[in-house]
Amino acid sequence: MDYPISHYFLVRSRSGQLAGQHVERYLANNQLISYAEFFVRTEEILNGAGHTFWDTLGHGLAANDQFARRMLAHLKEEGVTSLDQLPELEQGYVTKILHTLTHLLDGFIGIDSVFYNLVEDSHRVSAGLSDAIRANPADYWLVPVRTGKLEASVLHPVD
Repeated sequence: MDYPISHYFLVRSRSGQLAGQHVERYLANNQLISYAEFFVRTEEILNGAGHTFWDTLGHGLAANDQFARRMLAHLKEEGVTSLDQLPELEQGYVTKILHTLTHLLDGFIGIDSVFYNLVEDSHRVSAGLSDAIRANPADYWLVPVRTGKLEASVLHPVD
């Protein structure tokens, strides 16, 4: 069965093969999400010197940003308009949205993470890391991961 790409991981490594192995170890031992199966295809791994690297990275960053903005929109729809309201929120749907958003902002990977930066444990790329990639592009890799059925997730219940 051929699964669509679920995540792109940014890794610093000496080779694409080692970058792929790093991501496989990370996912195999991850406490936050667990997939019944996942695939890393070495031929799909993108090097920082490649012509599609920055566009693919930009796509992943934009997708994470869109997800964060959707979470904010949900909070606003539920009446959250000020940080001062947070201590009084009733536990439930709104706090779950806030929790999911904070994980994204704090760098915890989740099933909704299109891009994940393993170099900085983040859903973003700092200006310093961006400069480092531009200075030494051959050292950085984007590893696409194709995932099967979700087995477990801290953020999303699995039926």
